[in-house]
Amino acid sequence: MSEKTKVIFVVGPTASGKSALAMQLAKKFNGSIINIDSVQFYEGLIVGSAAPSEDEKKQVPHYLFSYVKAPHEMTAGQYIRDFYELIESGKVTSPLFVVGGTGFYVQALEKGMYDLPEVSEEIKKEVLADFETFGSEKMFTELKEFDPETELHPNDHYRVGRALEVKRAFNLKMSEFKNSAASENKNKLPYPSMKIGLTFETDDKEKFVQRVHQRTLKMLDEGIIEETKHFLEAGFENWAPLSSVGYHETKAYLQGELKREELAQAITQATMKLVKKQKTWFKRDEAILWSDVFTPDFGVLENKVQDFLRN
Repeated sequence: MSEKTKVIFVVGPTASGKSALAMQLAKKFNGSIINIDSVQFYEGLIVGSAAPSEDEKKQVPHYLFSYVKAPHEMTAGQYIRDFYELIESGKVTSPLFVVGGTGFYVQALEKGMYDLPEVSEEIKKEVLADFETFGSEKMFTELKEFDPETELHPNDHYRVGRALEVKRAFNLKMSEFKNSAASENKNKLPYPSMKIGLTFETDDKEKFVQRVHQRTLKMLDEGIIEETKHFLEAGFENWAPLSSVGYHETKAYLQGELKREELAQAITQATMKLVKKQKTWFKRDEAILWSDVFTPDFGVLENKVQDFLRN
């Protein structure tokens, strides 16, 4: 399997139609779909993550969806281990359509991750406690003063926390560690790959907002409130996936911080903020073959994938 494996990344912002495109291509080329969306990993988070339906899973083999149970949390490193374990199991059929809008995970799988020394549990707990005591702004300030060149976003609590763990444990900047690592990353994807994506032009932003709003209303109709309530009642209020877009706003509503009539708009606005970040991330990657969300040229995409698979 490994010698014949070929990977097609299907990327783009939330609500762009990536999953439908991957389904179409996987059917045409008799492939498999592998998840790389950071919320669709979790069991029970179906509606709010727009996870594939049971009918869709019957049409095309789907892997790494809805398999992480609360209160466990996925990391990029764990995802990469799970991905290769799946490939080596021989269960999946190539080509592999790796689908999702989580750019960091796509980059980690494609280019590999540098192995950091293990940080003690004591330091991990110390950093976590300091986040709760002092807040994310003060913690980011600590990192910025130590590493002025950091490119991390202040709201990326996981990566800021990881960088602070490395600082406190080894007095080491993440950038310095990466520069000291071997230039050829042994963990990069060993299979031939290509990237295709769906996006929209700036002029079509308002049209995309309406698309997101309709998607939000559909989620509310299908039970994102009940889905979120289930996890809150089970004691998972601080479970990281419930801080993701959609669940975060729904949790705020259930806790009395939002009115019901404000919920759909709050989710739509938060989704558009996420979309902006996703577009900015993927825009850096010149290797992605893009097609427009509203006028996708499926024929061109299919031909490009076919050429890739033949070669």
